[in-house]
Amino acid sequence: MSKVDKDSIIRAAEDVVRERGARKLTLDAVAEKCGLSKGGLLHHFRTKQSLLKAMLEAATARESELTAEFVAAGCGAAGGTLYARIESLFTLMEDDESLPRSLIAAVAEDPALLEPIKTREALIRREVCESSSDPELAQLLLYAARGLFLGRVLNVMEPDDPVYERLHARLLELCADID
Repeated sequence: MSKVDKDSIIRAAEDVVRERGARKLTLDAVAEKCGLSKGGLLHHFRTKQSLLKAMLEAATARESELTAEFVAAGCGAAGGTLYARIESLFTLMEDDESLPRSLIAAVAEDPALLEPIKTREALIRREVCESSSDPELAQLLLYAARGLFLGRVLNVMEPDDPVYERLHARLLELCADID
């Protein structure tokens, strides 16, 4: 049997949520999905909460890494960090499998797991506001992008809806207008 690491388990858990729904996320379902015994899974994650926490950490790390890549590449120099953040959200929305449906599972299971996300969001808002000549517009653009992102995570918006590209372009255009 091949060795299964924490990242593989997290991907399997995301698959369970995507395929069966947040309420069907159980340690047994994840163990089955990644080909481990429940004991093997418990070696990596002792509780469902610890798995959910790791899933959320992986999702936020993915977004942060993408944002850093866009900043490093100089994307949207005029729009700065806000531009990079919006680009990272739309990049994540391009691949249905990369959407962090762990957010749904975490809220369904234990809303307190979202506290680190709330803290992170406050830091992002502050960063965006401090780097913008129009903090209110910057927040509005960030929230608009987050709303579209959550619409995709919740699967209430179709991934092939042509409005995404138009809204994406418009958000980036508005980002470039503020610095």
